[in-house]
Amino acid sequence: MRRILSLLVIVTGLLTSCKQTSDTIVAEAFHHKLYLSELVEKLPHNVSKEDSLLFMEQYVEEWILRQTLLAHAKQKLTQREQNFSSQIEQYKEQLLMEAYLKKISRDEAQFEVSKGELADFLHEKTDDTPEYRDMVRLNYIKISNPSKLYKQIKELFFDDKNRVKAIKQLELICADTIEYYLDGEHWFYIDILENELPFSFSEKENTDLADKFDFVVDEYRYLLIILDKKKQLQPKNSYENRQIAQALLEQQKKAEFFNNFKDSLVQKALLEKKVIRYPINAATPQ
Repeated sequence: MRRILSLLVIVTGLLTSCKQTSDTIVAEAFHHKLYLSELVEKLPHNVSKEDSLLFMEQYVEEWILRQTLLAHAKQKLTQREQNFSSQIEQYKEQLLMEAYLKKISRDEAQFEVSKGELADFLHEKTDDTPEYRDMVRLNYIKISNPSKLYKQIKELFFDDKNRVKAIKQLELICADTIEYYLDGEHWFYIDILENELPFSFSEKENTDLADKFDFVVDEYRYLLIILDKKKQLQPKNSYENRQIAQALLEQQKKAEFFNNFKDSLVQKALLEKKVIRYPINAATPQ
């Protein structure tokens, strides 16, 4: 490949000036030739000389690999194994149908989702009144129950006097073997947390220390600290959730449109006698 690259470097001046008088062969493989003009046609627009050389070198390498594999495939495969006419025809038909459906669905306005449809899908209030949602900053650790590390972890975790030092020690103890979250900078919606953690904030009774929880669920013990609380005025569903829901509804509308359209085409063809259905039994050999 270095020889090829050297050749490409030599002819770069010819490429940029486009004054070459004769085509140059840059590679040969199994009686096939790759010409410089072919590389020029494949070059992306507005690329630097260095990027052009890199592109051409990669293209030559891929071309040689392709020709080598094709030559061996033609040599080793039987004529029957090399016959893909039926697959090619099926693929062509599939491409034609997809191109047609794409053409008739270019008008995206017909698949727009109204505010009412989105609200119904998300079970939101139709008056669009924003709701207050409870949010918290928290730390938690999940360990097996019982655990030999329980007393040590709890003592460090509930230490308010030197919390930064305690967290560093906890991160070393927990490492990758214990599930934990010790970053107190981020806020979380309580309703989302309750879907992830196996308890309810409103139902769980505090221990002797305010906003500190120590409880067991199934085979695990949870240690949890509420660092801060607030109420956030926001729709129940986040912007991301609404975007996902809207895209899903648009896809559903498009799928329904395609199904109805295809059915209508078939029904019309049947009425116009361009399509005829025969009884299957009558066509079955005796």
